[in-house]
Amino acid sequence: MTADVEYRLLGPVELWAGGRPVELKRRQERLLLGVLLLEPGKVVSAERLVGLLWPEERPARPKRALQVYASRLRAMLAKADPETRLEGGAEGYAVQGASGRTDWELFAALVREAKAARDLEQRRKVLLDALALWRGPALADVAEEHLRRRLAADLDEARWEAQELRVATELELGRHQELLPELADLSTALPFRETIASAYMLALYRSGRQTDSLAVYRDLVRRLADELGTTPGESVRELQLAILRQDAALDLRSGDQPPDELPADNGSLPEYDALLSELRVELSRPGRPDGVPAVLCLYGADRSAVAIRLAHQVAGEYPDGQLFASLQDSSGDAVPAPAVLGRLLRSLGLDEADLPASVEERASVLRSRLAGRSVLLVLDEAADAGQLRPLLPADGRCAVIVTSKQPMLGLEDAVQREVRTTSGEPERPGQKRRERGSETTAARYT
Repeated sequence: MTADVEYRLLGPVELWAGGRPVELKRRQERLLLGVLLLEPGKVVSAERLVGLLWPEERPARPKRALQVYASRLRAMLAKADPETRLEGGAEGYAVQGASGRTDWELFAALVREAKAARDLEQRRKVLLDALALWRGPALADVAEEHLRRRLAADLDEARWEAQELRVATELELGRHQELLPELADLSTALPFRETIASAYMLALYRSGRQTDSLAVYRDLVRRLADELGTTPGESVRELQLAILRQDAALDLRSGDQPPDELPADNGSLPEYDALLSELRVELSRPGRPDGVPAVLCLYGADRSAVAIRLAHQVAGEYPDGQLFASLQDSSGDAVPAPAVLGRLLRSLGLDEADLPASVEERASVLRSRLAGRSVLLVLDEAADAGQLRPLLPADGRCAVIVTSKQPMLGLEDAVQREVRTTSGEPERPGQKRRERGSETTAARYT
């Protein structure tokens, strides 16, 4: 946007030239300018403009009246901003030469810059600069509210999305307590916006207010049911369950602290010492193709306990962190891949509000987050290859330990090993009981 001329749409419609506002006395002139500047250079038909300027009662000669307003606006632009022209006639009108000079376009560019920023403080600063451009609802003074909302729906949505990204960034920076008053107000102003409710729940939880956090979820459920006849989406439901479990993945992590989610290695498994030595060799697999992560699938008795012991033994080889997820819930049912992906992505620092909806998108973000990192993933009690495949990294510096009841067929390049003592010793008393117990323990980490 040039320094001497500014077109402002994010609030009352204004034109500033030379640091001063140019007076636009008539509402229809401001509306005409605002509509044309929503898409600079694009012709808007005269019929549509007439319908917007006079939505209820039209003048006797509406197109002639439109021409009068267009003529006044053209003269005003020629005086205030010679680089911009109002072109057109009976068929429609367009503003030429204003591209890149509206506060709406500057806002969109700043949001794109913020999304690309890796540094959280820089992202926050850019988002604050973008949001500061808003002086009220877009096109605030040009039409009745129902028409304004229709015209500015995309702008209003972009504003709230930027606000949500800024809140998510503040949460990542550990400013949850400072956010609480603002999130309380936003939850009241936007009672059906689930990303705001999720941010409020997480901020309350991190502030030591688990009960209040769950109350926010109950209020959301009630509002959605009573007023919209719907239920909360998957992401906010996952967050509520994680809060109930006091999931460690919800805790704030410092920017340089890698995730460390391995369950405690409580078992005494001397009979598996030889097997564990072999598994460590299998996991490294120096002969595997370049760029392909090691995938080790364990099945048989004590598979979960052995997997956890093995993960602790090799954890030091994966300095960027260790992730753990159970792929089976407490009822023995397979946990859907989107839910597991959401849990892993939150552990890797992605905020709830930024989680994409589809399994394909979440899998893509997971691979992106793991790219360039050396991370160990332990995925317990997989049902089949279909459930597992979206969870696998693509970076060869990562490794995956999988447990399942049966060999995991259909996974290329995976090593399948049955968990049994290499000496062929018979099953120990209580072995099956402990296997079931390890599954129940692992389920707590879903």
